[in-house]
Amino acid sequence: MNGRPLLPPGCNPGCPACTHREMPAQESLKQKEDFIKKTLSPWKDVVQPVTGPEEQKRLGYRNKVILHARYQEKRWMFGMIKRNEFVPVMECPVHAAGVNQVLLFLSQALPPPEEFPLAYYVQAGKQATLILKGKKLVKPEWIDGEAEKVFAFNSIDGLWIHCNPSAGRRLFEKTPMECVWGSPWSFDERNMQYGPRSFQQLIPGLYHASLREAFSWMRPDPDFAVIDLYSGTGNSLRYWTEAGSPTLGIELAGEAVTCARKNVPEAEVLRGKCSERIPQVEAWAEAQRTSGKKILLYANPPRTGIEPPVLDSITTTLRPSRIAYLSCSPGTLSKNLKILCERGYTVCKILPFDFFPLTKHVECLALLDKI
Repeated sequence: MNGRPLLPPGCNPGCPACTHREMPAQESLKQKEDFIKKTLSPWKDVVQPVTGPEEQKRLGYRNKVILHARYQEKRWMFGMIKRNEFVPVMECPVHAAGVNQVLLFLSQALPPPEEFPLAYYVQAGKQATLILKGKKLVKPEWIDGEAEKVFAFNSIDGLWIHCNPSAGRRLFEKTPMECVWGSPWSFDERNMQYGPRSFQQLIPGLYHASLREAFSWMRPDPDFAVIDLYSGTGNSLRYWTEAGSPTLGIELAGEAVTCARKNVPEAEVLRGKCSERIPQVEAWAEAQRTSGKKILLYANPPRTGIEPPVLDSITTTLRPSRIAYLSCSPGTLSKNLKILCERGYTVCKILPFDFFPLTKHVECLALLDKI
C-alpha cells in the first residue's frame, strides 16, 4: 500500500464521488493548494494554505445528498451514476450516520416501482424529498409509527414527495410537491430557517469560519452599506446587519428568499437573477452613498461565477471599497478576478477552504481592495 490508507469502511470502490478517499489528509490538502496556485497563478503569492475541518469531521459530514434510486432484488437501492452504470452507495462513510439509516429503512419500506415510481432521494439537512417520475402524487400509506420513529431519531424534520415527469434530466420542476410528514421547515445551528430546496453548506463550522474571514476583511459598520449577491437563506446577511450595516441581498430561489426575509428581517432582500436586479441594486447603492455611506460587496455565486453584466456594474457603478468573493470554482474565479483586476481592484489574499473532504473539490475566498 506504500503507506497509503485503506478505503474507509463501507466505501464502494466504484463510487465516482470521493477521488481523494485513499489520500492522507495532508496530501489531499497539499494537492488542493497546488491546484489552486496553478489555476489562480497570477495571484499564487497570496494563496494561503487550505483550511480543513478537524480530522474527526472528515467522515460522516454529508447530510446533503442527491442519490439515484433503483429497484433491485425486491428492494430499493440508492447510489450514483458512473458512465451510465448505477453504483450503489448505501453505507457511505462520508454520509452522516442518520442519512445511511434513513436510506436503509426506505430501501425496505417503500413500495415497488409499479406503485411508487421513485427516481431520486434528495436530502437537504433535516428535510428529505422523494422525487417520483410521474404526475400523480402517490399517497404514502407506508408511513407508520416505525417510519416516524426512524425519521425523528435520524433528525429528519420533514418528508416531501415531489412529482416530476422529467425526473432523470432535472430534479425539481413546477409540479406537485407536498410535505407528507413532519414540518415543512427546519432550523440550522444558528436558528436560521430553511426548506427542502434550500442550499446548505456541509460543514457549518468551516463555512462560518469563511464568513468570519470575510467579515474581518470587509469590516462592516454603520458607516458602510453591504450588497450581498446570491445571498441564500441569509447566513451571510446576518453578519452584516449585526454590525449595523444597511444590507441588500439578491437571491434567485423563491424558498431561499422567503427564509432570508424571516431570518434577517433587518435586511432588504430582492428575488431574481443578479443580472436582472442591476437597476435596483445601483439605485439602492446610490441612495446609500447620498446618505454618506460607502459600499462593500460580498458574493457567493454558483459554479458559473458572477455574470458579465454584474461584473460591469460592480466595476463601473457600484465600485465597492472592498470585496469578499467566495467561489466554488477556481476556474471561473480566475476569469472573474482577471476582469476585476483589470478594472481597478487588487487581490490581497485568497483563502482556500476544504468544504468537501475526500473529494477533489475546494472553495476559495478571495479578498479584494479597490485601488
